[in-house]
Amino acid sequence: MARRLLPALVIVLLIAAGARIYRIDAQSLWNDEGNSLRLAERSIPDLIDAAARDIHPPGYYLTLKVWIALAGTSELALRSLSALAGVLTVAAVIALGRRLFGAGAGALAGLIAALSPLAVYYGQETRMYALLGLLATLSMAVFAEWLARVERNRAAWGWAVALALVYAAGLYTHYAYPFTLLAQGVMFALWLAWRGRSGAGRRALMVYAVLNLLALALFAPWLPTAWDQITTWPEAQTAISLGG
Repeated sequence: MARRLLPALVIVLLIAAGARIYRIDAQSLWNDEGNSLRLAERSIPDLIDAAARDIHPPGYYLTLKVWIALAGTSELALRSLSALAGVLTVAAVIALGRRLFGAGAGALAGLIAALSPLAVYYGQETRMYALLGLLATLSMAVFAEWLARVERNRAAWGWAVALALVYAAGLYTHYAYPFTLLAQGVMFALWLAWRGRSGAGRRALMVYAVLNLLALALFAPWLPTAWDQITTWPEAQTAISLGG
């Protein structure tokens, strides 16, 4: 079944790539995209300092810095990073659908993701949202694979470490990423309640706690800055009187 669907999967990925590349450089960079470029052009210490005074963590800007060193700074080059992230997101959707519901469901889910207007839009923008979507989807696929292996009485530490690394990358990409962690935490709690006090359940709880602690440890250097940004943004620099 999976081999018979291979041509369909390739076609879905080609559709995803075509939808994101089509007229990707038709418009010049708008304000936020220009800000992404200017941040990525700074030295790494300056970039991190500037990100600390912005409302987004530095992960995307550092990734874009590496990307422009390879691809350049044209509209096509800058936006192609998001296009690539969008295509990889479709691949992750296919893998997740296949793990949960079978190869056919994975191909159909991938086609929907490939043609999603919102996903295509952000796959053509020099901002962090396509990368955020990729990391959220990838973490769900890795989470499902890890849990499936735990079900077969395996610790699956390799998958757990991979999940922790994706979690950390997501936290460094956007401050909305914790909602992904929350959703997976709820799903894990429901799975744990279903498994009860079985050996697999106890083992999974230990591994899940460790991988989350690892992700938090990797994000710890940025955590005070993140807290300050989230709790104070936006903040008026000058008091404005509304009196007559």
